Amino acid sequence: MMYMTHGVQMNTTAGGGLSSGFKRMLTGQNVFISDYSYDGSSGPYGYVALGTDFPSKIVRINLEEYGGKVICQQGALLCASHTVDVNVEFTKKFSAGFFGGEGFVLQGLSGKGDVMVKAGGSLIRKDLKEGEVLRISSGCLVGFQEGVEFDVQMVPGFKNVLFGGEGLFMTTLTGPGTVWLQGQPPQRMISEIARRVPSGGIGLAVPIPGMGGSGSGGEGGDGGGGESTSGSS
Repeated sequence: MMYMTHGVQMNTTAGGGLSSGFKRMLTGQNVFISDYSYDGSSGPYGYVALGTDFPSKIVRINLEEYGGKVICQQGALLCASHTVDVNVEFTKKFSAGFFGGEGFVLQGLSGKGDVMVKAGGSLIRKDLKEGEVLRISSGCLVGFQEGVEFDVQMVPGFKNVLFGGEGLFMTTLTGPGTVWLQGQPPQRMISEIARRVPSGGIGLAVPIPGMGGSGSGGEGGDGGGGESTSGSS
């Protein structure tokens, strides 16, 4: 949470008991959830501002418009109406869980109301027709409507596997239904940052008094006449 306006009350609970909290934990959420309600003391509306743990786009999905259920990647849920249930969804095929880039456990969001789902980088929505197949890079899937078939297939061509940059497998989504994709999966960004960090780590140069040149003597000698500042927030 970033902030909440006057009159908004927060109540943190296990949201259905520890068993429900454990199921949420398996899908990448916290065991405990916070409910926000507004008492109407400061006008017709109260506001709660929420932020993400990673630079993300946030998409609002009304579950009733998509058959009452959407399946997302682990940890995709930011917030939801109190009428929405968070359940564990397992990939139907072993190969999809092992090579699909989303793991064996997915996040099932069902019920009535709205959910807020986060996606890294650009957010793309695709409406697939009956039998239409969309092949995507592993890790780019945010969520899909129930009825979309989630699977993997091998990348054809020896050169494509070695030099194409997609690895050995790609994720396939078969319609009908709606899917949401992300252009910058968090794992991909973390890998790119880690790849650019020197193998020896980031070294910090610490000056030692009396061992340097004239630079340390010039500024260090005026330490008593330095300007002191203080601030408050």
